[in-house]
Amino acid sequence: MSDKEQIKSLIKEAALYQKQGLFGESKEKYEEILTFIQQDERYVKDKKLIDAVKGKIRIVADNLDEIDKATETPPQSQEIQDLISRLFSFSKDKDMAAIEGAVALAKFGQYEKALEEFQRLIEEGKMPLVAAKNSLMCHIAISSPDAAIAQFEQWVSRDAFSTSDLKYIRTFLENTLVKQGIKADLPLVDEALDVEGESEEGEVDIIDISSVSVQLANGPRKGETVEFEVTFQLGNKISIIIPARQKDLADAFKTGLRLLEIKCFSPIAIFNARGIVSGLRIITSGPRSGDHALDITIDGV
Repeated sequence: MSDKEQIKSLIKEAALYQKQGLFGESKEKYEEILTFIQQDERYVKDKKLIDAVKGKIRIVADNLDEIDKATETPPQSQEIQDLISRLFSFSKDKDMAAIEGAVALAKFGQYEKALEEFQRLIEEGKMPLVAAKNSLMCHIAISSPDAAIAQFEQWVSRDAFSTSDLKYIRTFLENTLVKQGIKADLPLVDEALDVEGESEEGEVDIIDISSVSVQLANGPRKGETVEFEVTFQLGNKISIIIPARQKDLADAFKTGLRLLEIKCFSPIAIFNARGIVSGLRIITSGPRSGDHALDITIDGV
């Protein structure tokens, strides 16, 4: 690969990170480009190219400053919550973008606001099944299984979902609680609740992944196989919380790391998949403050 092609490749990679909201990784890549051209005699005098790269670095640095300010401010700040929701909503579809924003709030420890957003989406009929699942996971994440059970009981009593959706949510919650070692007496779903018994969203075509196991490729525990519980899931993107005390485990991952073999466990199947670490950050507020939020995008099976 020629130097020119290498620069183009690095710029493309940096732009992709930036588009995905991975501003720290994007900044590092642009800085790598800047160092490369400043040390290459063919490009060191190319002021236009150097200024362009410096401009890109300033842009992503500003993005990072916005996020830093957001995560340093008390969780009750509406401005911060709006900022997080906006920065991490990438989908062009408005409903999906709203879900992404709510999940982002939860991953940043803004659980109360996230729960409000999930409830609003359910009431407005915007991807209610996805919102319901992540709402329940939000309660579980803050160690409130009783609140998750109460929420489900409320949905059953209010006929908030179709019969088939309620059955699906019940199974999802039951399996999640079992993984937590909790046996709950969840209310049964009455067939009479819904005459047609059809799901408003059709059949669920995304398998719920309850946990994954991966072999660590980096860090002091290299070669060890570890299992993680999945905290949130949005399509093929799963989120995992690594406790602060397990920093050595978090150090085994970095954004962009490709995972060639991921064993996925779901209530109905066990399968192997491939993926990439799409995010790793420290939660800075809420009951999980100090813990690491690890995001993995499954891109192949």
